[in-house]
Amino acid sequence: MTKKDAFRDDKDISFWDGIARSELRIKKCNACGIVLSPGALFCSECWSGELTAIKASGRGMVHSFVVYHRAFSENETPPYNVAIIALEEGPRIVSVVDGSDRLQVGNIVEAVWLSTPAQCPALRFAVVDDTGRKKEN
Repeated sequence: MTKKDAFRDDKDISFWDGIARSELRIKKCNACGIVLSPGALFCSECWSGELTAIKASGRGMVHSFVVYHRAFSENETPPYNVAIIALEEGPRIVSVVDGSDRLQVGNIVEAVWLSTPAQCPALRFAVVDDTGRKKEN
């Protein structure tokens, strides 16, 4: 496994293929219709293995967050926010959130895509202001 692929998990190819196209892909159960987080191998409600990858809106709300004052990744410069984001479709994911040094639980966020040298696009989120625009840092 190369450094480029260090976080890629072959259990959910649809998620990583979506990332390569700057799309956030999540799973939906064909049996009961519940929407699941990326990486789900079966439905947590009805236990069906019949899941379909769908494109998420990329919008959500900050459920919880931490501020890292120490770099745990060579890709980040402290301080930076890492949040649990409740997507509009229902599931929660963890991601870095840019755009606010005063991040709060309940902030509306939207997916943004960063280009990184020799890597596929990187998924992050940015805080959206009351007018629906992403806040600048």
